[in-house]
Amino acid sequence: MQAIRWHPPSFDIRVESLPIPEIQHPDDVIVKVKLAALCGSDLHIYRGHGGVEKVLGYTARCPEGALFGSPLLEGGQAQYVRVPKAGGTLFNLSNPDTWSSALPAQQKEQALTGLADVSLLMLADILPTGVFAALQALNHPKVQPALTGRPWPLCFSPEISAAEGNEINFTAEDRIVTIAIIGLGPVGICAAVSLLDALATRQVPFVIVATDLLESRREKMKAVYEAIGESGKGTGEFVVLSAEDAKAYIDKSTGGVGCTAVLEVVGHPDALASAYDLVRAFGVIVSVGVHGAPPVPFTGRQLYNKNVSFDFGRCPARAMFPAAFDLLVKRQDVFGAVGKPASLIDRVVGINTAAESYRAFDKGEVGKVIFNLWEH
Repeated sequence: MQAIRWHPPSFDIRVESLPIPEIQHPDDVIVKVKLAALCGSDLHIYRGHGGVEKVLGYTARCPEGALFGSPLLEGGQAQYVRVPKAGGTLFNLSNPDTWSSALPAQQKEQALTGLADVSLLMLADILPTGVFAALQALNHPKVQPALTGRPWPLCFSPEISAAEGNEINFTAEDRIVTIAIIGLGPVGICAAVSLLDALATRQVPFVIVATDLLESRREKMKAVYEAIGESGKGTGEFVVLSAEDAKAYIDKSTGGVGCTAVLEVVGHPDALASAYDLVRAFGVIVSVGVHGAPPVPFTGRQLYNKNVSFDFGRCPARAMFPAAFDLLVKRQDVFGAVGKPASLIDRVVGINTAAESYRAFDKGEVGKVIFNLWEH
């Protein structure tokens, strides 16, 4: 089979012939792969930041959830992969009864036959991670006062009346949910689309400030927002700004208080430091960026004094699959095309372009790249 392999020390991607993986455990499955995406997390090892000195080749995530670049597996994109513990990790898209959905059964079945393969590929990880980041923020206890219009902790006790709880009245400004998104790669855009959909559904006032260091990614986010139908935008404010302008905008719109929540979708200490600067006291930072070895850029005193909560870690992609599928169907205006200004997927390329595709993705010259592993 053909597989994309990384060679140390850095920036060396090659397409090589390797044996097809074999079953090693009764619950393994060997999967023939038609399409495979290039992920931002792949860049850690590509840049030589993974601390790995061996050649890395193929397979997918190991049972412990290690990513491409971990010494525990050979990671990357290949024509065949061994999926460990497949009985509890694979969805059968040919049988829509194998997972739950809020969509009517007929619409669900129509979607499965009508959606393009490149669109369905977003369900492997990218879209579930964006949905996960949004839900982590909106369901966090510290965000509930703004969503419910009741002070903490009475926001958790709807059965207690204002008189019984000696409740403080919220102003209109107190009810505005202000969220910053740091990082507008594919996952960051998915998080923004998911946030907009959730807040529009809940009909709550909001301000979302999306930022990225790369102008090309900011322009992509603007195009995506313009393409979203009005039902998915809600009635709040959505702005895309540079890092410097985002800080000034948030300070002005919140009177210097800061964001209710910040989504960090980069996986870098500098992005975490920016998130800390933008979040309000008693706020929450949700980090789904894939981090490397460098420590977080905070002291215990900083976290204690600002009373900041953190949610870190990898998305449970299988658990998020149903919600991500429903959003994929709803937002085909964003997820249904390739190569257009508002498309999340920039291009589908043959496996022989792997080295150039990694280079261009690393430099921010392209967005989401999909490899057709059987096209040369």
